[in-house]
Amino acid sequence: MLARILWRLFVGLCFALPLGILAVVSVHAQEIDKEITQNDCVGCHEITQTHWEESAHGQAFNDPVFQKAWREQGSPDTCLACHTSGFDQVTGIFETDSVSCSVCHGPELGEHPEEIMPTDISSRLCGTCHLDTHAEWETSVHGQEDLSCVRCHNAHTTELRSNGVQELCQSCHNDATHFYNDTAHAKQGLLCSDCHLRVNEGTMGDGHGQRQHSFVVDLDTCSSCHSEEMHTRPPAMGTPGEEITQNDQEPVLVMAGLPAVQSEPDPVGPMGFAILASLVGMGFGIVAAPWLKKWNKRADKGHDDEQ
Repeated sequence: MLARILWRLFVGLCFALPLGILAVVSVHAQEIDKEITQNDCVGCHEITQTHWEESAHGQAFNDPVFQKAWREQGSPDTCLACHTSGFDQVTGIFETDSVSCSVCHGPELGEHPEEIMPTDISSRLCGTCHLDTHAEWETSVHGQEDLSCVRCHNAHTTELRSNGVQELCQSCHNDATHFYNDTAHAKQGLLCSDCHLRVNEGTMGDGHGQRQHSFVVDLDTCSSCHSEEMHTRPPAMGTPGEEITQNDQEPVLVMAGLPAVQSEPDPVGPMGFAILASLVGMGFGIVAAPWLKKWNKRADKGHDDEQ
């Protein structure tokens, strides 16, 4: 009886081992076939692929501006960590140039498209390359409210998710943009981005964007347009520290930003007081007239009763 059981186990193992090995090889082959490549994506996402190819991400490595700046700096490998995909710092080899689909999508865990492709849409991922911009965003109200980069930016086109910056801002800031349309700034054609997304100075690179993303309007923002108005002194103003005498008055010390001589207000004449008093009296008489009439009737009635 024991020998029969052992024989059956032996025969079962003989069939189980080959089938198990065959299954492992088959699954591994499927995983190799499922590695994400740009050609795999374009089969179903042709429009998205076209947008990506023309975007800053799709041209991150081949962009002539980048290539020129990169060569001028001696073609350092540190730039390739963001301008290529799958870069190996040890070997200096990268899988594909520019920012490919695999940077944000994958790895594929199941049968796609039946199962959703894993996608990292966090601002943290954007911050691995856009260092300064991400740091500015973290200190902003947008960052504190966790309004991620993809809420405003399309990662495939690297453009705004609207037809313009005003439309994008208005999608959340309805009241602010509504009343802004009646301001002097709006009548001059200024957009929200002109003040809240000030253009960065200096050359591009080192992880900062074209515009600051703290969304703060500071003194530098105002002075970029109003510098002359802020520092121009009207004719009635002198140099700070200077004493000016006008119209035989006592010398006045000029303070920074203050008029040299502040003229005394014109005194109000008696006629002005008379007119003002007359208007007040007329108004009081009009309001009190009905009450005076009733009081007068009551007084006459009481006088008649006494008689």
